Amino acid sequence: MASFKEKAICPCPLCKTKKNPTFLRKNTIEDHLVKHKDYIPPPPTNPHEKAKKEKIDLSDVQNHWNNNTPSGLKIKQAYIIANPGKPVPDGINVVGGRGKHFDLVLKWTSNECPDETVEAKLCRDKKPINPEKPPWYYGVQYANMHANKFTIGYTYLKEFYDTMLDEIQLHYNINSAKPTYEEWVKDAFASGKPTTPFVIELREKGYCSEYLSNTRKKFNKSFMADENSLQILKSEMLAFSNEVLREKDNWLQIHGNMENPDDFEVRWTGKIEMSEIVTVTQTKCKNGCDINFKFTCVDGAVYEAKMRWGYGQCITNLRIDLK
Repeated sequence: MASFKEKAICPCPLCKTKKNPTFLRKNTIEDHLVKHKDYIPPPPTNPHEKAKKEKIDLSDVQNHWNNNTPSGLKIKQAYIIANPGKPVPDGINVVGGRGKHFDLVLKWTSNECPDETVEAKLCRDKKPINPEKPPWYYGVQYANMHANKFTIGYTYLKEFYDTMLDEIQLHYNINSAKPTYEEWVKDAFASGKPTTPFVIELREKGYCSEYLSNTRKKFNKSFMADENSLQILKSEMLAFSNEVLREKDNWLQIHGNMENPDDFEVRWTGKIEMSEIVTVTQTKCKNGCDINFKFTCVDGAVYEAKMRWGYGQCITNLRIDLK
């Protein structure tokens, strides 16, 4: 029998990421790797890499559609099935960018129909698309915005300012004067780098630190929205969600590699609108990383909101994702 020293963990990403990886005899690892030759690594988590990938995928949709490739024809056929009797758009263009809540625009050169917007939910892994689930089910969210769009964002930050900022200042021995709440909250909501001396110094000393990560978790576990805050959130959620959803005339889901029409699944869905919200609850986040809310609508649909720091924990860019 081979000794422990003769064994090693398989070096392929699939095995290395296992919670309890298997140790194999060294002379069998090469054979084992063959089984994983088609392994596709998970999508990038770096936001810049993710944005780059999304831009490429959207361009692929545009190129396949506008050039009538086999994959483009498959996407068009799915559109025909979802929109019986409606003229097929002549072209599709990538738009997107800050301030827009959609990715593509459908165009008819004959002016038979006005331009229509498309929100694309694209995934490079081929997997079935469940028609019973909302189009954003497999993705991240249908909207992502600064938390200052919601009253709960101000409630959260006022409590954070009152209970945590002195402790943070003491821990990092921040020499800059503690700003007023009115000054600090502008940085806390901002998506760019901080502008106040206090937060600039905090970022220099604490960005990506374990201490700030734990501070966020400690505060989040103690933060509870009261009933009045929940009712305000319910009203704001309905209004804002429908404002965003109305900007999306169509939803396009593609799962898989678009280079070959046999290698991806595709589905089109029309405009979606949120119905009246019946109940809203704050749900527990076991690790304390985020503040989560659940909304149940009169038609049985369930939506979620996640409030999180987006640019260094406890520094700037408090955001809310709607899903």
